[in-house]
Amino acid sequence: MRLIYTLIFALLIGSITTGAYFVAFDRFEKSATQNSTERLSLYQAGLRSTLERVSHLPKVVALHPNTREVLRQGKSVAGFNEYLKSVNGKSGAAALYLLDEEGTTVAASNFDNEESFVGNNYQFRRYFTDAVQHGEATFFAVGVTTGRPGYFLSEAIREGGKTLGVAVVKVEFTGLLKYWEDAREDVVITNADGVVVLASNASRLYKTVRPISQSRLAEMAASRKFTNFQIERLAYSSEDGAFAGRVNLQDRDYSLSSADTAAMGWRLHFLTPLDSVHASSLASAMVAFLLCGLASIVVLYFRSRIERTKLGIVASEAERVRAANIRLEEEIHERKRTEHQLRETQAELIQSSRLAALGKMSAAIVHEVNQPVSAIRTYTSSGKLLLDKKRFDDAEDVFSQIAKMTERLGAITSDLLVFSRKPVSQPKQVDLNEVITSMIKERMMGVNPSSLQVELDLWKRPLNIRGSQHRFEQLISNLVQNAIQACEGSNPGKINITTLETPNAAHVIISDNGHGVPDEIIDQLFDPFFTTKGVGKGVGLGLALSYAIVDEAGGRIRCENREEGGARFIVELPFAHEASSPSNVKQVSEHNA
Repeated sequence: MRLIYTLIFALLIGSITTGAYFVAFDRFEKSATQNSTERLSLYQAGLRSTLERVSHLPKVVALHPNTREVLRQGKSVAGFNEYLKSVNGKSGAAALYLLDEEGTTVAASNFDNEESFVGNNYQFRRYFTDAVQHGEATFFAVGVTTGRPGYFLSEAIREGGKTLGVAVVKVEFTGLLKYWEDAREDVVITNADGVVVLASNASRLYKTVRPISQSRLAEMAASRKFTNFQIERLAYSSEDGAFAGRVNLQDRDYSLSSADTAAMGWRLHFLTPLDSVHASSLASAMVAFLLCGLASIVVLYFRSRIERTKLGIVASEAERVRAANIRLEEEIHERKRTEHQLRETQAELIQSSRLAALGKMSAAIVHEVNQPVSAIRTYTSSGKLLLDKKRFDDAEDVFSQIAKMTERLGAITSDLLVFSRKPVSQPKQVDLNEVITSMIKERMMGVNPSSLQVELDLWKRPLNIRGSQHRFEQLISNLVQNAIQACEGSNPGKINITTLETPNAAHVIISDNGHGVPDEIIDQLFDPFFTTKGVGKGVGLGLALSYAIVDEAGGRIRCENREEGGARFIVELPFAHEASSPSNVKQVSEHNA
């Protein structure tokens, strides 16, 4: 009988150990899969960030004022190669270059090193032919000059319906590959044909995970997509033959997780080795076996003592419960005292927040009212002089201006509702040029022309937008005031206000020759109560109100520094429905340059 019990006990331990192995294997595999899914998301974001960081560069080159001159001359003009090198260096791209209509490189960021693209012809590349046909293109290939793989983004440069050339940026993903290598992770990216284009393990590059037709291989060879590399089948095996699920590569088992990317049909694969999963599962099984053995010893030991120690255990348990109850009562008392202090502190914080909010709101109202009040003061003085000189017609005009200022004062309180997106008046059609002319006339009263010069370059036709006129006046007033303050210290200060028309929107560009905006705070300019001015010189609501007004009108506003010094604010406002379809549209980018 004892032998039977021993065999049953051994079978029970064996079953527990085996079950522990499979349960642990399933748990560790799921954990590895979850981790690979998270890593895939991280790498997707990294790949997308790498491409988005440079995707605008071909458009930037296409909009440069010297680009078309370079293409007409067939060679780089003074400083253009240096310009490409500077832009490329700041973006972190591998190369930025310009091709003429024949596909020959006329300017490049790497013009001054041994891998220079200048003079090379890339007419055979798809990024050139597709851009000529469709206006823009993306393409992955191994560089014929550098021998390094890269992702190419291109933009056609046209003039009068004719293609003058193509601007191209190349991304080599060097940082991303180094990150994979340093992390010791097995990552593979395949293109739409199933060819491995990027991999942390270089031995897997340019191998395909599925068959490719001969015609497609011939097309790749014609475009020199992979230069002289021979496309071979990646040696792997799986249950259904697909590159998915569990696969075996180079005699190692992997769990494969895959996800699509935003780049040309690419697919990102994360290979998790199952060696560690097997090892961890075996370790768990061994731990289960040892625990079963230890439990058996403990059971046998305590079985002989359980009756003798039963009373002692009961007494010890009662003492433990009593001590636990005492500690629990102390904890409850301490928690109640802490909660009481917390409620008192919260009440004090709420009162302080209310007082701070009231102070900021008062400062904001003073900030907005001060401008029209100053104008009324000036108009009043002018009107008194005109009446003394019996120039009643001119005085009547001055007092009508005072009436307009009082109307604006009455509207300022409703303007504070901009932040809650609650319109206080019915929108109407407004001529943007008239708003600017009126506000400049008001703001420049009493300003010495020798210390501040304002140039107006207004579009030749009315720019009819839809919204509240006094809000647009407030928008222009805030931006002009900001430019005037930025010009302090410049002698003389210069402000240029330009309006432009594009197919769907009117643009206002306000530039100054001031000190510009530091790069580290340019993204915070439109945050409420953010200011770089000293105490008493501003509360940081002017630009926040401007942003809210533009956003309410369905437009956009941004700030950028000028290369020649100073800053410019660019406002884009949609046309009113009654506005005529724009013709002979002037490109904003040309004017900005």
